[in-house]
Amino acid sequence: MASYAPLGEFLRSRRLASDPSLAPLPTKGVRRVPGLRREEIAQLAGVSPDYYARLEQGRQVAPSATVLASLAAALDLDAAERVHLYNLAHPSVTDRDSGTAARSAQPGLIRLMDAVGDSPAVLHGRGTDVLAVNEAARAVIADFYAKPAGDRNVARWFFLDESSRRFDDWDAVAGDVVGMLRLDVGRYPEDPRLRSLVDDMRTRSPLFAAFWEGQRVALDVPARKVIRHPTAGALTFDVVCVSPPSEADQTLFVFTMKSGSPTEKAVARLMAEWRSGGAVT
Repeated sequence: MASYAPLGEFLRSRRLASDPSLAPLPTKGVRRVPGLRREEIAQLAGVSPDYYARLEQGRQVAPSATVLASLAAALDLDAAERVHLYNLAHPSVTDRDSGTAARSAQPGLIRLMDAVGDSPAVLHGRGTDVLAVNEAARAVIADFYAKPAGDRNVARWFFLDESSRRFDDWDAVAGDVVGMLRLDVGRYPEDPRLRSLVDDMRTRSPLFAAFWEGQRVALDVPARKVIRHPTAGALTFDVVCVSPPSEADQTLFVFTMKSGSPTEKAVARLMAEWRSGGAVT
């Protein structure tokens, strides 16, 4: 039988992060810990306190879809957290290997990446692996192709490379990166490469470990991003995410620019220098 400890840990983290003042329950007594009590979540979800306690303690068989929906509502989970809750309760056991199929870029996404011109584009695979980048992404964000194959990973770049600090709101973006990685770990708990990546990052980066303990999950990233490039200055992008239903493990992030904007002009100059062989990063 699969272990449900990750499910219990996630439920507990979301319960402790909940706001009792927003729950349709009468206030009872002094609260010594943050968030709702176990019995309050049980009441809101329509399950027994003992049943919910067993879920948090990892002692309960997988809950039904109806129970999961009730728990998600009681905990006021967002879309990403709901997906993660279902993944943890019913983990995939059919995809234990992240071999070639999981790391091969989807041809249609590559063609789309080639079609976006000088808009930086990064193709993420499972576990925030970087499957492909276009020239603009190499010049504006990071030249992942210059890194060893094992280091072409967004989580590794964010927490082990100071150049990632060019993102204006680094903490928020780093949280999204960790959240996407946690979502994949919940979807594929038997993937040894994912477990190895998380273990390695927790050892090498105390900051990553702190983010990881927060239990945050994310499906995508906020649309607006500002990158402070060392030579091109502040660049403002609206990020578009494309993930085809047939290839849920792969997402193309395209950093679009407004026509005629200072960012578009700065990127055009940057790309001209890049293509001439000049150092731009």
